[in-house]
Amino acid sequence: MSEGTVEKTCGCCGCKFEAAVPPASDKEGDWFDLDQRPPEPMRSDLYRQIFRCPQCGAAVGPRLRRAPEDFVKSEQYITCEGNDLPEGCGADYYRLGMTAERDGDLATAFEAFLRAAWVFDDAADDASAVKCRCRCIALGEKFPPTSGYETLVRVDIYRRAGKWNDIPQKVLSERYPDSLTNLILEFEKKLARKGDTKAYDLEQCFAGLGIKR
Repeated sequence: MSEGTVEKTCGCCGCKFEAAVPPASDKEGDWFDLDQRPPEPMRSDLYRQIFRCPQCGAAVGPRLRRAPEDFVKSEQYITCEGNDLPEGCGADYYRLGMTAERDGDLATAFEAFLRAAWVFDDAADDASAVKCRCRCIALGEKFPPTSGYETLVRVDIYRRAGKWNDIPQKVLSERYPDSLTNLILEFEKKLARKGDTKAYDLEQCFAGLGIKR
């Protein structure tokens, strides 16, 4: 195996192939975004964990996941359910989400759709990122969040997608056990009242609430 490559196996056709791996970032960041998009160097790992089979075109993620050929060759798969996302890592994460959802692995599917949104965030492709976040919202209706942390991620997804009014009111009115969750939720409400759909990290959240860290 060559330097800067990784050996992968396609879960559709079984092809074994060497995939180029982008170099790790030498940048460093401190704060996660409110939807948990990581700072560098972890953010660059997004592009080191998704690949495409050169033989059949299936999306190949960090672990082997089976996908039947008729599914991979379907128009739904190829067009990302009609969203016609720009080809690349974002579209392949979306396809990985479709595959995981087909398997009934909703948590992995949700994460893959969100990762697709992060890739399009990096590309400043807001329209594609919104499509991916809307897919997260639709999928999230099938399984509830299990913690305040998961709730905050979903709340941010609604806001970033411009779907704030679709959040279940119970989520917005509930008081959570830890003060940090409640503080972040108040910040999200503040942004939503202004119609702000931009990305914010935790440091900006504290600053926006007048909290010194």
